[in-house]
Amino acid sequence: MSESLSDKAAQALEWPRLLEFLAERARSSAGAARCRNLALAHTLSDATARQRETAEMRQLASADDPFPSAVFPDIREHVLRASKGGILDSAELRDCAQVMAAMDAVVRYMAPRRLEAPALWSVIEPLHRMAGLTEVMRAVETAIQPDGSINEAATPELRRLTHRAQELKQEMRQRLEHLIHSRRYEDVLQEGYFAEREGRYVLPVKAEMRGKMPGIVHDISASGATVFLEPRELVELNNSIKVADLEVEREIRRILRELTLALAAKSEALLEGLAILTEVDCIHAKALLAQDLKAEPVPLNERGRVVLKQARHPLLVLLRPDVVANDIVFDEGVSVLIISGPNTGGKTVTLKIVGLFALMVRAGLHVPCAPESDMALFTDLYADIGEAQDLSRDLSSFSAHMTQMVRLLADARMRGAAPPGAPRALVLLDEPVTSTDPREGAALAEALLRRLAALNMKVVATTHYGALKELAQTTAGFANASVEFDVSRLAPTYRLFMGIPGGSSALDIAARLGMDDDLLRDARARLGQDDRRLDAVIADLQDKQREVANEVDAARRARMEAERAARDAEALRARLEEQEREARTGIKKKLSEQFQRARSEVQATVDAFKRDQRLSKAKEAKQRLLELEQHATRELAPVQETVPVDQLHAGETVEITSLGMTGTLLEAPRGKKRVRVRVGEGEVMATVANLVGIPGGSREELPRSASPSPPRRVMMAAEAEGQTVVDVRGQVADEAVDHVVAALDRAALSGAPFLRIIHGHGTGRLKTVLREYLRDSPYVEAFRPGDRAEGGDGVTIATLR
Repeated sequence: MSESLSDKAAQALEWPRLLEFLAERARSSAGAARCRNLALAHTLSDATARQRETAEMRQLASADDPFPSAVFPDIREHVLRASKGGILDSAELRDCAQVMAAMDAVVRYMAPRRLEAPALWSVIEPLHRMAGLTEVMRAVETAIQPDGSINEAATPELRRLTHRAQELKQEMRQRLEHLIHSRRYEDVLQEGYFAEREGRYVLPVKAEMRGKMPGIVHDISASGATVFLEPRELVELNNSIKVADLEVEREIRRILRELTLALAAKSEALLEGLAILTEVDCIHAKALLAQDLKAEPVPLNERGRVVLKQARHPLLVLLRPDVVANDIVFDEGVSVLIISGPNTGGKTVTLKIVGLFALMVRAGLHVPCAPESDMALFTDLYADIGEAQDLSRDLSSFSAHMTQMVRLLADARMRGAAPPGAPRALVLLDEPVTSTDPREGAALAEALLRRLAALNMKVVATTHYGALKELAQTTAGFANASVEFDVSRLAPTYRLFMGIPGGSSALDIAARLGMDDDLLRDARARLGQDDRRLDAVIADLQDKQREVANEVDAARRARMEAERAARDAEALRARLEEQEREARTGIKKKLSEQFQRARSEVQATVDAFKRDQRLSKAKEAKQRLLELEQHATRELAPVQETVPVDQLHAGETVEITSLGMTGTLLEAPRGKKRVRVRVGEGEVMATVANLVGIPGGSREELPRSASPSPPRRVMMAAEAEGQTVVDVRGQVADEAVDHVVAALDRAALSGAPFLRIIHGHGTGRLKTVLREYLRDSPYVEAFRPGDRAEGGDGVTIATLR
């Protein structure tokens, strides 16, 4: 397709207007310019890659850590001037540093996400390979402040010169203040301040009194009443200040020259990096536009398959939210789609949707339709839409349209027919061959459409010609579609019906608008019988299609309601489960507090009986307490089916409830108080009362001898659950004693021979309090500090009775 034809098609489809909306979402002037001149892909792989870039950017832009802001200035002129030997000022160098910083930020953000967004990384990856730009960026940032001013610490020489100039100016201000407050010049000065003229410090002197103060006049006020005079006694100091300022300026120029030369040496890389940043900004704008359009990436094909589900015109979506969505379907088997129906019914809107979608997918823009859609890739696009009259060339509408048709066919002949099943060109014709005799126009339009189909072009045309509707209904490769018009409201519904033609409804609309009944009857009588019968058939088909469409809409709404109800039910289930967990946690906390109080009561009983050595009675109470706690734990555990202990056999899977661990039973528990259970690579001695059989677990075949292998360690259950060790480091004395008492409870009841108490060194206060308690505890037979391997004096080993 020639460039002029493609340009006219884009203009007819309002493509530049859509690109302007895209440019508004760019964050840099260069990115906005790139959006306005968006390049189009010419291959399926290129178009698919651009779609992926937009999808990946859209995902990153909506993440918790979004893609970094791509705000950067356009520095192309700066870089080109530097490459030609020009010296950049500090503000221009700062702009270059901002671009390099943006490049660095993008690379640092994307490098760890390269696998997450491979298509986007392929665009950005060249920035990762640009050597030397980081050094230039740091040099500029060191020398130049964010506001564009020179940092006085840029070089040691600049710091020295700047400080020298400041010292001289401070001396000048002191001497000027002295003159201002001197009685000698009290009547000479106009005001009590000093000023600066032409880089020299001066005093405001009354014009008639200037002879009273020797010096040089640098300026006169507008009224002439004041002269700004440099006192002779300050001339030499002013000269020194001037020299110091010139030296500072010379050093600044030297710094700017060096930075510019460093930047010029990297000009090619910097321009390439700027181009990549511009492309990234454009991709980011595409992602934002896709979000605003509620658009989707759709699969692309080269077979001419166009299946657009719930498609909406993108420009209408951006202007108002209530846009009617339609299914536009004409797959590989259809070359020409004829859209008919009344004026203002949406035929041209449908035409433009297909054309804009064809451009959008090539540009990497997501299209506003359902994700289950499919779009063909058309590398050529032609559109004849709207009024084509050209008064400047003395062409009527018919002549202008025919001229465009001739150009289209000539261009198609030059290119040759596309391979079967792979149409390259999309042709959009709005009312082809009108403004002439209807019979001749219809015949010429039919011949034109047949020729375009023979050239394997994909054609969408709107029409009022009955002959073209009949052609689409009876010819292979042609299909009808129609737009709906509500005659009762005199308003289009913008609903598209695939597969059936539409009537113009001209007489019905005229009647609703108040046209004379006799005139309308006369008009209907003049219609041929075949025309009236065709209109009746079309009306009947549209009524049936409307019913089907309404049922489909109702089914879609019902499905959405069902899906929403399912989501609500799932959310409710999750909330109930969370509430149940919270309730269980609350109950456990309450029971824990109750058991803690019970332990305190039992401990009080032990203390009361310890003088009488009635320890057995206290142990019975503690055993009962432990049984109550285990019972409550089982009650609070999730309800599940279990296997009674007396039905368990060696090799079956069991849970040790006191440990919360699962293992394999190594011996039958019948008639025993403790049994061996293999947990992982080790074994534990578990109390039978703490065992629960797990149904459905695989039964493991054990060796004939159930005794453990020599390297495997057999542990008591109490040891496995940490009951021979208690760590109270960092606790206050009372809290630590409570934890040790509870540990002694567990150790004594489980039959452990000792308890290892880790209290650390610290100030020694915690160790002293614990050992004083152990000295009187009825559980403890003796205690000692740990040896070196056990932790030394930071540990106490209590041997239990």
